[in-house]
Amino acid sequence: MRGKRAWLAALLAVAALAGGGARADEPLFGYVYTTDLLPRGKWEVEQWITDREGQAHGRFHHIHFSTEVEYGLEDNLQVAVYVNSQYADESANSVRHLTEGIEIPWHHDPAKPYSAWAFDGFSAEVVYRVMSPYLDPVGLAFYVEPEISSSDSGLELRAIVQKNFLDDRLVLAGNFWVEFEREAGSNLVVPGSADIPDGAKVAATMAEFDLGASWRFAPNWSVGLEFRNHNEYEGWTLSHGHQEHTAFFLGPNIHYGAERWFFTLSVLRQLGAVPFNDEQRAEMKGGLLFGDEHTAWDGLRLKIGYTLE
Repeated sequence: MRGKRAWLAALLAVAALAGGGARADEPLFGYVYTTDLLPRGKWEVEQWITDREGQAHGRFHHIHFSTEVEYGLEDNLQVAVYVNSQYADESANSVRHLTEGIEIPWHHDPAKPYSAWAFDGFSAEVVYRVMSPYLDPVGLAFYVEPEISSSDSGLELRAIVQKNFLDDRLVLAGNFWVEFEREAGSNLVVPGSADIPDGAKVAATMAEFDLGASWRFAPNWSVGLEFRNHNEYEGWTLSHGHQEHTAFFLGPNIHYGAERWFFTLSVLRQLGAVPFNDEQRAEMKGGLLFGDEHTAWDGLRLKIGYTLE
């Protein structure tokens, strides 16, 4: 409840500062990417706050912070770097009424609550736009993001498609992305993986289909809907025989874009999941998948950005 009040207070504070004209490069969605990029020579600073709320029982709050600096190398080429950190506050959250799961160290006593801050490493991105939805029949861009942290490393590849209608008031976007990840156990108290002991390394692949629709209902203001289908595989493969689960998420968002700054708030609820092995089936409750995979609200994401001169 405290987390939800904090989110509401943050949204009201941002809305109270509203003013100015709309921009074309700010993100309309919390999770779905579009082909809109910064113009050449422009800088932007963004703060992301993502709260993953609620598991099978007890208390579960996992908040991820990303501070991003973006730069437009060319009108069709954008680069960015992220500094990441996280906060966990969890107690008796699992289907077994134990404190275990997402980012909880494997050696933590599951009979006790867990609460900790952690630096979560760096990531970078390069986005290249092949076609613009304002000049071509459809927008198309490709995205690459390497990530390094103390608990894992990975490489994300993403294809982005965007189509605008009704004088750009209606925006439809679709993403397909795949991430190849290597998770490593840690002898540090924070962070670490719930299931990976010290020194162990596990390869995994994630693939996701994302869809979004956004409608500009007033000057500077848009509302939308986002859908995610998340899939995970054991090893570096997309073979169905190695698939661990598929999960589905849906929720609304609201966006405000002024001349120099913007905010986007997105809320996603887990609709359900299909496990493909006994380990994943053991983490199901009420048709939802928990464990070290997902949460009930997965998640609540606030983005605030400011364009520099």
